[in-house]
Order: sequence, then C-alpha cells, then structure tokens
Amino acid sequence: MQTAIPKTAVEYIHSLGRFSGTPGLHRIRALCAALGNPQDGLKFVHLAGTNGKGSTACMVDAVLRAAGYRVGLYTSPYLVQFHERIRVDGVLIPDADLTRLSERVARACAGLTLPEGEHIGEFEFTTAVAFLYFAEQQCDIVVLETGLGGRFDATNVIRAAEVCVLTPISLDHTAVLGDTVGQIAAEKAAIIKPGCTVVCADGQPDEALPPIRRACAAAGADWFDGSEDMQVLRCDIDGAAYVRGGQGFTIPMPGRHQLQNAGTAHRTVAALRSRGWDITVEAEVRGMARARMPGRLERLGDAPLVLLDGAHNAAGVAALCRTVDELLKMRRLLVVMGMVRDKDYARCIYEMARRADVFFACAPEEDARALPAQTAAAIAEQHCPEVYDCHTAEHAISMALEKAAPRDCVLLCGSLYLIGEAEKILRARQKTAE
Repeated sequence: MQTAIPKTAVEYIHSLGRFSGTPGLHRIRALCAALGNPQDGLKFVHLAGTNGKGSTACMVDAVLRAAGYRVGLYTSPYLVQFHERIRVDGVLIPDADLTRLSERVARACAGLTLPEGEHIGEFEFTTAVAFLYFAEQQCDIVVLETGLGGRFDATNVIRAAEVCVLTPISLDHTAVLGDTVGQIAAEKAAIIKPGCTVVCADGQPDEALPPIRRACAAAGADWFDGSEDMQVLRCDIDGAAYVRGGQGFTIPMPGRHQLQNAGTAHRTVAALRSRGWDITVEAEVRGMARARMPGRLERLGDAPLVLLDGAHNAAGVAALCRTVDELLKMRRLLVVMGMVRDKDYARCIYEMARRADVFFACAPEEDARALPAQTAAAIAEQHCPEVYDCHTAEHAISMALEKAAPRDCVLLCGSLYLIGEAEKILRARQKTAE
C-alpha cells in the first residue's frame, strides 16, 4: 500500500485501532461520501444483537445463495484470517482486491477533514472496503452484521435495509452501550429505519422488547410476526433435524441455541419473501442444510472428539453449557479456555470449570485485553478438581490432547481470538499427522 510505512493491507487496517473518536456516524458518512456512497446502491439484511448474529447471518446467506442470488456477507470478528469478514457467494475477498480497495479507502481518508483528535478507525475502514467490494461484485443483497451496538455502528450508515434482524440481547459492552438490557436494546434497535421490515428473535428478554417495539413504531417500520411451530426430530452433536410449517429441515450446527437461530433465519427468509424476494422452499431446505459457521461448536477431531466454540460472554457460555449438559454428558470433558478482561470472565470460567473434569487455562496471544492464564486458573481451581495453568493455547491444546482418551471430549472455548489460534494449531497438527 502507498503509506508512509509500507505494510500489508491487514497490518495497515489493524494499525488504525478499535476506537477512533467520539461515538457517531459522522466519520463513516464522510468516508462513504468521499467514495461515492457505494452502500446506497446495495440492498441489505441488517443484523444486530448480542448472541446468534453470526450463525443467523450464515444461515440467511446460505439460503439466499441457494435461491440463486449473488450475496455479500459481512461479519466480525474473524477466526483465522481477516479476509473471512468480507465474502461474496461464500468466497473470501482475495488479497489483491483487499489491498487495492484498501489503498483507495486510505486515499479517501487522507482527504477527509474530521474533528480534532479523531480519525477513521479499523471497523469504519473495513466497512468502507466491504461496501466498495460488494458494489463492484454487483451483489443482489448483502447480509450485514453490526460490529458493536447499532446506533453508532459503522454499518448503520446504510439506508433502510430490506429486513432488520434483532437477535437475542443481553448485557455486553456495558461501558459503551449501557448498564441495562433495555438500554442496550435501544442502542441495537437504532438500526431500524422507515421502510424496513423488522424480525425479532424468539427468546428476547422481556426488558429488550419495549425499546425494540418503540423503535419500530417510531420509524413506521413493519413488524414481521410470521412464525411457525418447530417440531424437533433430532438434536445431537452432528446438528439437528426438525419440521417447521409441515416441511422438514436439517442444520449441521449442533446445540438447542442453533435451533433458535434457525427459527430467526426462517422468519427472516419469510420477511424477504413478503417483500418480493423469490426464495423457494427447496432453496430454503438446501441453504439451511449447507449453513456452517466456523468456531460455533466446530468439530475438528473424533477420537477424542475435539470441539471449538467461540462462546465469549455470559449468554454465549450459558448456551454452550446447555449443549454440554444435553449432548456431552456421557463423555469425560477436558476444557481449554481463555478469556478477555472486558467480559464477565469470572462467571464464564465458573460455568465451564464446574462442568469440566480437567481444565486448561490459557491466554489469547493476539489480544491485548487477554486475561492472564494464571487468573483464569485461580478461578477454575475453585470449581474443578484438576486445573492446569498453561499460559499459551499451544501448550494447553497439547496437554489436553495428551491426557484425552479416545471417548473423551476436548472443548476449546472463550475468546474468538483463542478459537482462531486453536483452529490454526489443530489444522497444522492434522497436516503433520497426514
């Protein structure tokens, strides 16, 4: 890239930092305007919420692609490589395109006049790159996941989405979004704009519904009530099978919470149909069967069973624990866990440690917010009979695999940065074994 200090596009983007000034959309609006507002020529499904955004987005993306549409998918964060955040028809943005478009966005940034002390941050920059790429690729529709909150999230620069989706909301990022579920829901519901259709996931806390309803009414948006009863036929470590509206479906992602996400995805598809999008039942069946989300109870080994799950806040860990209690209760459980300091790490570690037969504490190496492994181990020792302070993910994974018998389960969970590290480590081990 043409910058004062030559770097790869990804290194340059990371150097911009997570926070860039006063919360607001003024920076991303100025940047998009300098780029010709590429987002204005696109249609969107816009998702906000605390948990389930990524899985629901993945399901909606898969169904739309099965229906024959050219689909952009924007998610965050990534697990293994940055390019995962921007996809078209399931294919990651090529490095050449990421570099080329990053150079264009960097030039636009250089020409902006922003308030003193403010600059374009990493997420704003990446969002602008994504809009340019999706426009170039002539996407029919983009499945767009918010990064943090909704009101001042860079993705909220778009005009009204076709469908706005609110997945389950809980306490998270309280320093930025508010101290109560109601306050956080109001921030996330700010993605609702006049002319959109609103889908609200089942399982919302009672405190979240009034602000979401108020935002919908204030915008004059269409609240979509379409729903069907779901009859679950199977829910195991290989996924689930169910009947909805008289039609059978399968999903490859395990866990009861994925059935809830599937219900939200089906409702989103129905809302799109109500707006004229041509999505057959056959496409919906094929899409749901193909939908996969890396790092969501992802299976990377069988003897022992090795699972990766990016449950990194209290609500996510609660959902993971329900799956552990239901699907893994007959297996000896070895947990590898690393957290970051700005989550409710004590609660999360408590819930996992009391279910673990053996607990391996480590720290995500690529995150400055990483909770020291020693701190995690000290909490785990109060609830699990066998705990190891392993410092690094590589050490923890090696120890866990050495101690695991073929019928055991090694579950890696916590920070998504840890899950990304674990995926690299485990896939490298697989290649070495081959």
